[in-house]
Amino acid sequence: MNQMVRSLAMPEVLRGSRPATQQFGLLRIGEAMLAINVENIREVVPAPGGLSNAGIAATGLCGLFELRGSTIPVMDIRPMLGLPATEAYGAVILVLRVRQRLICIFADEVRGIATEDVAALDELGVSRPAVQGPLVTHSFFHSGKVISVLAAERILALPGIPSVQEPVAEAVAKTSSNAKPLLLFTCGAFSFGVAAGVVEATAPTAQLKDSPMKTETCLGVIDHHGTQVPVLDTLRVLGMGVLSERKQSSVLVLRYPDDRLLGFALDTVVDIRPIPLGDIMAMPDNAVETGSVLSGVYSVDGRTLFLVLDERTMMSDNVLLMFSRLSSTKRKTAAAGRAPGQRGDALLPYLVFRAGGDMATPVADVREIVEMPEDYVSLNNVGRGTMGLFVHRGTAIPVISLARRLRLPAVPPGQESRVLLVSDGFKTTGLVVDSLARIEMASKCATGPDATDSSGFEHRILGDFMVRSADGRLLPYIDLRKALA
Repeated sequence: MNQMVRSLAMPEVLRGSRPATQQFGLLRIGEAMLAINVENIREVVPAPGGLSNAGIAATGLCGLFELRGSTIPVMDIRPMLGLPATEAYGAVILVLRVRQRLICIFADEVRGIATEDVAALDELGVSRPAVQGPLVTHSFFHSGKVISVLAAERILALPGIPSVQEPVAEAVAKTSSNAKPLLLFTCGAFSFGVAAGVVEATAPTAQLKDSPMKTETCLGVIDHHGTQVPVLDTLRVLGMGVLSERKQSSVLVLRYPDDRLLGFALDTVVDIRPIPLGDIMAMPDNAVETGSVLSGVYSVDGRTLFLVLDERTMMSDNVLLMFSRLSSTKRKTAAAGRAPGQRGDALLPYLVFRAGGDMATPVADVREIVEMPEDYVSLNNVGRGTMGLFVHRGTAIPVISLARRLRLPAVPPGQESRVLLVSDGFKTTGLVVDSLARIEMASKCATGPDATDSSGFEHRILGDFMVRSADGRLLPYIDLRKALA
């Protein structure tokens, strides 16, 4: 019996000049979760009711499939993966392209995209491989599951399996210079497309965890490879409605500037395919407002319309950027950045915000974050920093300007202002801050009498402790409950 080993030899599918990261299309065949290089996925189509006989006897060959005038061989690769082959084939067909040759495989569903560090992939080999080796070459861990990487080249090289030449016109149209790879998905009653190049991953079904970041727009957070990623209501962000209440959701995770991530709730991943630029129609000016995230329309069959999202607008939108900065980044340890003689606690998640200056407080001390209410009752003369009252979840809550409470420079509430709900176990108070910055792993440390933080504030304004981030920056530490005492 062949024994699986970690091989030092690089399979031919990943030799040569390798990118630091690689995008994979995720799919399910039976009980197996698999991945394949997105560059090898030409398109995904529903499985037809029947196939034409190929007249060729070969293991795994099911027949021929007609697609836009081309007759393409279709394979059931379950026997090669050690999976039981039931009578029913998969619900979809992946059209694979390898050096302008086409072949199809059945799959039960497409799960989306994962972006993985090539160097971190676990390489699989066999001690005495067959002539061409197994179809699976690598594996990685994604969304709580082990994913096996299929090598499209090895599927094409299976003995006795035919393939067809990709039509020249389609091959030219789908080259990188003439096409835009899109991830197509549905959300509510709408269908969307987004550039695959900005997709970090898709989580098929992720639990939306409660978080202080949770608002009407932010549904909660998910854990992605150790990073807490905010998940937004996609329809609300786009001004196209509101998603139904949900505790779990499929999530599209996009990469944002400064190594941040941001999630968008979705319903179903439909396809991953390179779209010829000429097939993406411009969005009519009179259909959207100036600066809209919607930039184009793509029609698959003349009936289903996919609204194409403009990734540049999404990456520069101030609201989306603010939410992306709330994603926690992976940190190693704060000890490396600590000066000799300083005491420091363990790394914990801290909410960094601005209230007359940048400061940080433990995430655990914030019960909830809500948007600044427009209809609060003004009570400006009641006490230091008190602004008024508003009703939240059936409870009247006082609203206090944190900057005024701390005798720091205060500005009137604006679009980026948020209310931090803090409870002492008996009553809840809302503290108004100018804006949220991020959540990051940091430690609380004692400081000397003359210490100043990275924003220039003297520590004695807020107390005898500061927060030291993993990269060594200092921020004033504030105990919100003591600030209310």
